[in-house]
Amino acid sequence: MTSLDALATESGHFTIAALDHRDALKAELPGADDAALRTFKRDMLDALSAMDEQPSGVMLEPEFSLPELLDAVPAGAGISCALEAQGYFSDPEAGNSIMEGWTPARVTEVGAHAAKLLVLYRHDRGEFTAAQERLVADVVAGAAEANVPVMIEPVPVEVVDATDRRDVILAAAERLNGFGPMLLKMPYPGPGACGDLTEKCGDTPWAVLSWGVPYEEYSEQVAEACANGCSGFTVGRALWREAVAPETRAEFNRTVLPTRFAELSGLARTGRPWTDAAGSASVRG
Repeated sequence: MTSLDALATESGHFTIAALDHRDALKAELPGADDAALRTFKRDMLDALSAMDEQPSGVMLEPEFSLPELLDAVPAGAGISCALEAQGYFSDPEAGNSIMEGWTPARVTEVGAHAAKLLVLYRHDRGEFTAAQERLVADVVAGAAEANVPVMIEPVPVEVVDATDRRDVILAAAERLNGFGPMLLKMPYPGPGACGDLTEKCGDTPWAVLSWGVPYEEYSEQVAEACANGCSGFTVGRALWREAVAPETRAEFNRTVLPTRFAELSGLARTGRPWTDAAGSASVRG
């Protein structure tokens, strides 16, 4: 498969900081203009660069950070570029789409090493499911043609309870992993279900995302996931939510951020290297 080494540590684990938020970041910073959002992202990249425990990758996007903030990316960190257009939660039943003019091949033009697609997903919605799976198939095929690694993030929609959430997450892994080479960026499926998720992923490695939960809860999820076949994490708000306030950002980034990231990175090292997950299909670059 296309090598994921650009996003992984030397040991083959993913310790990725997610900063590609747009609508979700605006919700955390009500009334913030574009300049404030860009300043936040630069501040966070500067803080990540100053840590002893460096991220293996960072997730960015072309609206606020690529290529403008390339100079602030931690040395050696692989960069993924988000492809999905925003506004999808205003009408989840309509599915979502790629930003106009963007393709997996284009991400290298803004300095990224990989593409990323968030896709709203349910496995049991007829044409909605078919349309979302076509979107994934097109992006994965385009990434393979461009020899660009790709992360696919299937986000469950219309979830009614914890059992339904688990079932949608497991079904997404089972149905999407055969579309081609990818890293599956997966929500935590629930207590006791991480081994099932690893099984459904087959030869496709997966990393657990934070999905906005508090840090303490997320660290427990990472520990369980990595003990059951996960290859690491992609962490966003669970890592940096308290840093959105400008008046406390510098102190938080100096004291709390490094500790949290080091703890998560230690947990990631207990997981399965992505090359082991991918087996004989993996190609190290």
